[in-house]
Amino acid sequence: MADIDIRDLRKQCIQSLISTAENVAKYLQEDKEDNYEKLKMYMENYCLLEIEQEVAEQALEAAKADTNISNINTLQERFEDGLKTLSQNRINPNSHRYMQELKTRYESGLQSVSSSGLTENLNESDIAIVQTNEQFLDPITKKHISDPVKNTMCGHVYERETILNLIRRKHRIRCPVAGCANPESVQENHLLEDEELRFRLSLSQHSTMIH
Repeated sequence: MADIDIRDLRKQCIQSLISTAENVAKYLQEDKEDNYEKLKMYMENYCLLEIEQEVAEQALEAAKADTNISNINTLQERFEDGLKTLSQNRINPNSHRYMQELKTRYESGLQSVSSSGLTENLNESDIAIVQTNEQFLDPITKKHISDPVKNTMCGHVYERETILNLIRRKHRIRCPVAGCANPESVQENHLLEDEELRFRLSLSQHSTMIH
């Protein structure tokens, strides 16, 4: 897999963590802080990977730009020297922009709960989630969605396996939601796991098991 693909995949994971942090703040009744701390730990690892890649890219560019003919070091040696210097000065992952966004979204979710009383009553919350889930039927099969992916071009949600099978079979298809104004063909790289809906579905399933 190319480096660009790995970075894109990592950024998708980062965005999923950020969305999950807000959902944890909004919908979890217990262990909010414990789950948030776990998300912070995962995010810290991703931030370190981002920082390391950025530092490596900077060191490589600096090594390539060193055209001093008196410098007899090889490109590899200049790169390693630059990498060592930059690594010593790299930023703390806790101050990385992604970590700050995670904190902001979590606090935003807490504020939303505080202002709306969203989780004051577990039964009322469960009912609301079930009602919401009933609206999420796969537009192709008309069955309840269990593995949701969102089309980033229009925001509509599908069952992962169903939409992928349709794309692979027909190659060029428009969004199957009736009345969708998105003119673009649905492509696999347009599909992003819908963490918020998955979280709601998980809560709904848990609610059904305990009632």
